[in-house]
Amino acid sequence: MIDFLFLDEGLCYSCKKEEIYKYHLCQKCLDKLDYIGNSFKLSDNICYSLYFYNDFMKKLIGDYKFNRNTSLKEVFSDMLYSFLVDNDLTDFDYILASPSSKSTVNKRGFDHIKLIVDSFSDKLEIRKLAEFKKVKNTKSQHTLNRFERSENLKGAFSLDKDINGSRILLIDDLITTGNTALEIIKELKKRGASEVVTLAICSERSVN
Repeated sequence: MIDFLFLDEGLCYSCKKEEIYKYHLCQKCLDKLDYIGNSFKLSDNICYSLYFYNDFMKKLIGDYKFNRNTSLKEVFSDMLYSFLVDNDLTDFDYILASPSSKSTVNKRGFDHIKLIVDSFSDKLEIRKLAEFKKVKNTKSQHTLNRFERSENLKGAFSLDKDINGSRILLIDDLITTGNTALEIIKELKKRGASEVVTLAICSERSVN
């Protein structure tokens, strides 16, 4: 069961005391974010990221994923939704939340990316690709070297659905090496996707 944490209206979802200004955050917290809104290529696939993965963003994501501050899903979902609408990135057949394995979801208590995507996907009127699964328990990517990261993800994802000719929007929280997104894209294209565009909340890449 998810232990949702909701704050009183008007309080910042990060510092929990200042009046909100945008994305359920106060101006002081917004000023700590490093907006980049850039795009780059993952192999031949385009990827967008909103913010640089600085110390404050690391704190927000860690509080959400590991401290069960699930009210922060509203912050991240509003960020992503606004970017998609403002940049006219809404013409997709499916939207896919980068999936976690069953064991990770059971341990954490919720699927952190799915919770974010569920908050805005209906407003975009894009079907969710619920059949896409993570079927292999993998080690944390940040503990591995470049070769180990690639090997760690082989065979980790599966889709039992024909999506021939479909355009897919893939949502993730963080892009580092891009190996996870590339492995997901590989499976999607094997099943017939014509294009996969990735959108991440943040990235360690600060320039185009």
